[in-house]
Amino acid sequence: MISQLTTIDRNIFLFINHLPHNPFLNYFFAFLSGISYGGFIWFAIAVTVFVWEEIKDKKSLFAQVLAGLLTFILVELLLKNIFGRLRPEFSIPSTIVILDFTNSLSFPSGHAAMAFAGAYILSRKHRKWGLLYYVLAFLISFSRIYLGKHYPSDVVAGMMIGTLIGYISVKISEYVFPKKVT
Repeated sequence: MISQLTTIDRNIFLFINHLPHNPFLNYFFAFLSGISYGGFIWFAIAVTVFVWEEIKDKKSLFAQVLAGLLTFILVELLLKNIFGRLRPEFSIPSTIVILDFTNSLSFPSGHAAMAFAGAYILSRKHRKWGLLYYVLAFLISFSRIYLGKHYPSDVVAGMMIGTLIGYISVKISEYVFPKKVT
């Protein structure tokens, strides 16, 4: 069963990674991957929105920062070291690698986790922009496969973990900054 899932994961990876590459798509997905490193894009969006609103809602900004810290600790420091999965470029010789500077482990995807945590938190604050946040999160996550950095299962696990971290961060921020009863 596990070997069948690994084969499916590998085949989906190869299909996506071997889609036609051109300079525009390479740059576009590398740009998305770069701006999402460490959750930068989500923090930048959160700060911009909250400065625009004169930082009336400390709760959402707190949740965004908390999600970044939780994602880093859980994904980058704990889970990647527990699972120890090598990136596709180290186990599949035909991998098309666009960005060749990552040598950390693969499972789960920190970019996908951060993207979906950010999308969850920001979409709770601004429901009318929710779809846009999730489209951006999906494109960031997809970029990791296209660029040859992650298997699809790495990305899906990152999406699920990120959504859960977003939910937990919102709940903690609601506890820290309770609604004032008027």
